[in-house]
Amino acid sequence: MTRGARLAALLLSTLVAAACGLPGKATLEVAPKAALTGPKVVAIMGTRTDVVAALEDALTEHGFTFRHYQNRDRMTESVGQVKMGESLVDNTKYAIEVTPDIFERCLGGGFQLTSLRVSVVDRSSNELMLRSTAKGRTEKCPPTSGTIFRDIANAINAAWQK
Repeated sequence: MTRGARLAALLLSTLVAAACGLPGKATLEVAPKAALTGPKVVAIMGTRTDVVAALEDALTEHGFTFRHYQNRDRMTESVGQVKMGESLVDNTKYAIEVTPDIFERCLGGGFQLTSLRVSVVDRSSNELMLRSTAKGRTEKCPPTSGTIFRDIANAINAAWQK
């Protein structure tokens, strides 16, 4: 291998390694047309993974509380005096859907994300109110931690009526 080829290979491998270590930042793809209203209580769709828990922690700093998502269109059947499928707890106006693609965990407890999509949906109209996407390193990924969860939480909080 010539000296130029070795230098090019070294440069290429350095660029690839550096790209994997870049901090992540969220991008707002869909912004609400009007401010989100009501109390800051949202339903979380899907399984509560470590990524969802980290996002919940960031949203909690803005005063949000969470409920488990229950589909409002479920069929109910009588079983004695209890109706199966009814939820008396989940009366939230908005739901949050989190779709992560994790490349690997960081030693500090964060995530190296291939992609992350967070959507806020109005449950009464099923309208997409807000969508944010991100990729890269999250908080708690030293030495190049990103601000993904904080950025998404700030965007959701900013969309809420003051």
